[in-house]
Amino acid sequence: MAHRRGARRRPLRDTRRRRCGSARAGRGRRRSRGATVARGDRLRRARRGPGVDRGVRGPRHRPGVLLAVSGPGGPPRRGSRRAAAAWNGCGVIHDDDVRAVRTAANIVGVVSEYVQLRRVGRRWVGLCPFHPEKSPSFSVNEQDGLYYCFGCQAKGDVITFVRELEGVDFTGAVERLAGRAGVTLRYTDQVEGESRKRRSQLSDLVDRAATWYHERLLTAPEAGQARAYLRSRGLDKDEVLRFRIGWAPEGWDELARQLRVGDDLWRDSGLGTINRRGRQQDFFRGRVVFPIFDPQGAAIGFGGRLLPGSGDREDAGGRVSAPGAKYVNPTATPLYDKSRVLYGLNWAKADIVRAQEAVVCEGYTDVIGFFAAGVERAVATCGTALTEDHVRLLTRFAKRLLLAFDADGAGQAAAERFHQWERTYDLDVRVVVLPEGSDPDTLARSDPEALRRAVAEAVPFLKFRLGRIWSAADLSSVEGRARAAGAALEVLAAHPDPIVREQYLFEIAARARVDADVLRSQLAGRSRPTAAPSGRSRPDRSDPGAAPSHGPDDDPAWASLERRPPASRPRGVAPISAVELDALRVTAEDPAAATEWLDAVLFTAGPNRRAFEVLVEHGALGPAIERLAGGEGDDPADGTAEEHADAAAAEVLHRVAVEQSDATVEEVFLRLCQEITRRLLAERRDAARAAVDPLAGAAEVQTLSGWRATLIDDTLPLEARQEAGTALLTWLLSSDEPDR
Repeated sequence: MAHRRGARRRPLRDTRRRRCGSARAGRGRRRSRGATVARGDRLRRARRGPGVDRGVRGPRHRPGVLLAVSGPGGPPRRGSRRAAAAWNGCGVIHDDDVRAVRTAANIVGVVSEYVQLRRVGRRWVGLCPFHPEKSPSFSVNEQDGLYYCFGCQAKGDVITFVRELEGVDFTGAVERLAGRAGVTLRYTDQVEGESRKRRSQLSDLVDRAATWYHERLLTAPEAGQARAYLRSRGLDKDEVLRFRIGWAPEGWDELARQLRVGDDLWRDSGLGTINRRGRQQDFFRGRVVFPIFDPQGAAIGFGGRLLPGSGDREDAGGRVSAPGAKYVNPTATPLYDKSRVLYGLNWAKADIVRAQEAVVCEGYTDVIGFFAAGVERAVATCGTALTEDHVRLLTRFAKRLLLAFDADGAGQAAAERFHQWERTYDLDVRVVVLPEGSDPDTLARSDPEALRRAVAEAVPFLKFRLGRIWSAADLSSVEGRARAAGAALEVLAAHPDPIVREQYLFEIAARARVDADVLRSQLAGRSRPTAAPSGRSRPDRSDPGAAPSHGPDDDPAWASLERRPPASRPRGVAPISAVELDALRVTAEDPAAATEWLDAVLFTAGPNRRAFEVLVEHGALGPAIERLAGGEGDDPADGTAEEHADAAAAEVLHRVAVEQSDATVEEVFLRLCQEITRRLLAERRDAARAAVDPLAGAAEVQTLSGWRATLIDDTLPLEARQEAGTALLTWLLSSDEPDR
């Protein structure tokens, strides 16, 4: 018997098919990375209405309380949260293996990775990792394999502990513990079992490379210059050992000759390439290397730093090339995706949970510097901007983010995204203000107390931006104060919360010596809705190997947050939502499969909705574009409104045709639902503020809020989030909302 909630049934074709037209052209099926429950069953239950206590969380349900949980000692009951989580689209683990993991994993050893425990009689006690406290109330019973907190009532077994603390699902927790205990897992899905085996082989290979690089740094005579460089940066041997820093020799195939693996495994690992002579060639050569690990501590890639003064090198073909970029980050592999990976999270997560905050910086040595100063909750992006995937990952552990990079480089679009993340994920985003001209790495060596103080005194992001305006302004003249007030209002208008705007408005009025009512009227003209997070950032414009810079246009910490509009845009084409673009891409790959989840009502932009309808109707990109562009070449000024709409939709599909996405239809469905609930809630709340009766529409807001809380909660079983999305879709199809 495997841990599985239920077998998948063929989705039902419902009224949505008639809205979208025939969609039988695509015959291939795209394998989902996420759980898929019976679509028709979800729709039938959703049609009973929002808020009905039948498995879809409406306004009466707190996220995460619907599914009954069995006792921690035995296997989960059918329908329990753990049973639902065990089937997460990544394979089903045999019951015997789950029991073996639970038996082999010593709960005291696992908990001790996060909590300092001391023995009191038969129990172990320490400070609870799930809530702040000064006196230990967290108790671990080693004999029974259970934990309990007398302060917050957190309880469970070793699998529950890993799930809750690391923000992973049941399968992920079992796999994490199995790797730690040396238990081999079996999956009921043979394809998935092979995929897991492949990932395990890749991770083992990267780990072997990390060990070899590390040993070269510690012992190889030719690594003397690298050791001297690290000492000059203030890194001692303890830090080198803790972070497993290594040295990649100059030879073009030294690692390849050491590991001796097949070409496919070599390429997929990201450790090297196959050169023109058909021979394996190392990716990192003549560099200090920093191993990168996933949150569970598995090696997934490397970042490399060229030594100062490195000269030209000769490759396997005898060609001489320049030494290359100072910093080189990993290539994309089955293990490594830079938009989802944070360097140092494997070491920092325990302190992040304890402090309920994470420090985000720019580079590997910045993280090491924070650790050296005693701030062991620092992580870094790897040659890319901070993305929504990064933010979503960090919110599993804490709700306060401290930005320790050049916040002066944040442009208006970047700031709006940060404010929107604050609202979407209930985040407190702050800025660590460092002394002029310093960075965390150098400050940690020269004045660690100053670095700790900067972290303790981090200021809210909006306050930081306004403070920069006042510090640069000439407040001695009327004109100077007026200019500063205008700049401050422009910054304030980007914030989505009217209460926050109102509070800061009084501060601006006092600083500029202007009546608050005058500023309020000007702010009303500037305020604008902000775009919801898309879940994916566009590729950053910076060279991933380039050294960090400090300008708004080329700083990798901000580059992909800027969303500059194109120089020109075809008539009728609005800025394209990233999630709607992904939805059109997955529809283009398999229209029939996409329409089992998607409907035109989920698209908010008219051209995108039209593009979806025609794409489903014609079953392929080519015929759809040909249909929409039928009037192309005519004078746009002479066209009808319908022709303009078709031209705009054709432009959207042209973009779909040249860009690819690795998203699945299930992922896109959830992201579309998240975007719609965000937009509808904002509209309802604005309407409520303007209404005579403040309670008008309160029930609808409560229902939408319940769905949204479920949709954005990554810790819930995927099936529960899909249930909420189905309920929302059914409600949209049965209401006049799409036509508003």
